Amino acid sequence: MKANEKKEVKGYFENTAEKWDEMRREYYDEQLRDIIINRAGINEGAVVLDIGIGTGFLTLGAARAVGKSGKVIGVDLSEAMLNKAKENLNKNGLADRVEFRIGDAENVPLEDNSVDIVIGNMVLHHCPDPQRAVMEMARVLKNGGKLVISDLEEHKEGWLKNEMSDLWLGFNLRKIHKMFIEAKLKNVKVELAKTKCCGVSLAGRKVAIWIFIAEGIK
Repeated sequence: MKANEKKEVKGYFENTAEKWDEMRREYYDEQLRDIIINRAGINEGAVVLDIGIGTGFLTLGAARAVGKSGKVIGVDLSEAMLNKAKENLNKNGLADRVEFRIGDAENVPLEDNSVDIVIGNMVLHHCPDPQRAVMEMARVLKNGGKLVISDLEEHKEGWLKNEMSDLWLGFNLRKIHKMFIEAKLKNVKVELAKTKCCGVSLAGRKVAIWIFIAEGIK
């Protein structure tokens, strides 16, 4: 089942990569990127993992923050999304700071204790096993490293499963807190980001779902 779910998610993003940037602007804006990058506290020279990079929404901010001496490793399940991310980073003159890799959040293609910071945006609700994904993000962090992710608060918009390959209808914030604790992260904080994800179903239903930010230290 999980393999089929991943195949479904991958197929969705392979098919939407070219128009994803336009779609994403309707859902949330650069304010969310600024919040995540600021929370992550990325210093110049840092090694940052951006998990599920899509077309490079967070990657742009991270690449600017790490400077010429740092590196961002961008991992995504979809080759089409990675190609679009490369294009976007090239347009901004930042592609030389990013290493692009095929992979998924539940099997991060990195060694243990290898990065300073892990960031991710709207990844967990596309993961068959969100707890495993959080464990993997924590695994690759160096001791003292920080994990910062955003996702949707628990909701009842079931059409998102059919139309956008969402596997989960958001998450209860207490459950996210528990996931971070079980991944042996410390100083865990989970709170609403004061911004919402907005969208419209094919049937014309307009929704605005709260976005949360979760962070923890290894």
